[in-house]
Amino acid sequence: MKFAKTILILSIVCWFGISVSASENSENKVKAAPVLVLYPLGDKCEFRTVNYLEQTLNTYVKCVEEATDESWIINDKYNVKSHGEQLCEQVKQDDNLKHGNFSIVSLSLGGMMARYIIEYCPLDMPIRNVVTLGAPLNGISAIASLPRDSWVGYYIDLIVDKLMNFKFTERLFQPSDYWKEPDDYDHYVETSRFLAEANNEVDFDVKKKTAWTSINKALFIKFADDSVILPKESAWWGEYDEDMTELDRHDSYVYQEDLVGIKTLEDSHKAQFVQWPGDHMAFNYTQINDWVLPVLRS
Repeated sequence: MKFAKTILILSIVCWFGISVSASENSENKVKAAPVLVLYPLGDKCEFRTVNYLEQTLNTYVKCVEEATDESWIINDKYNVKSHGEQLCEQVKQDDNLKHGNFSIVSLSLGGMMARYIIEYCPLDMPIRNVVTLGAPLNGISAIASLPRDSWVGYYIDLIVDKLMNFKFTERLFQPSDYWKEPDDYDHYVETSRFLAEANNEVDFDVKKKTAWTSINKALFIKFADDSVILPKESAWWGEYDEDMTELDRHDSYVYQEDLVGIKTLEDSHKAQFVQWPGDHMAFNYTQINDWVLPVLRS
């Protein structure tokens, strides 16, 4: 009798263990929402990464290059909205993406295209999850490798500030649509061709804010030693103040006024702000597994 009870208990334990194991395996195999991967200007899709996401997440993954075979000085004008419109059309023609409810992974300047899709591309359902890696979400205010606290960088950026008034910079200077003048806010708002509008700093549009607050999960990744996105705090919605001191997102105007809804996302525990070590885009598959995949599976 005692032996029979032992067998019964062992059977129950084994059954429970198998059920838990099957449940865990089932969760790992659950099909995640489709993923749109956005690479920055001049970079080509890294299909090893794309294939890894596709196989690991058991879902459809589409990679889009913002542009190819172009350099810092480009032949045709660079305009976030014109590129964004083309990307939006690609999304609408894709059977796996056209209704929305897909996740976005954007690398570096691909974050501008992510913002366009979230805020400007009308879809039946909101974007599900968003992951940005080293993206200039709140603009840039200095040229890479020439920070404003150096005398060379200061004068070059001063010249760039003035050039932003002219349309020809669209053909010469890629970040002209998200360049921010920390020491002349009014001028920035007046002359900005994309960022001020996207930030709801002009012509406030509640639909842009709703598009962000409707997101299921957001992961914003900043690189600790980023020498490309200046200020690097922009990857967390921060900025420079007028004295060129980096401001955390909590001290930035866009966050404090919750113009885009990022504060709402964070307050509702739907946004993560993670810092990875190293310079711009220095990451590995372990970091992808630990941080990115859980968000894309949610």
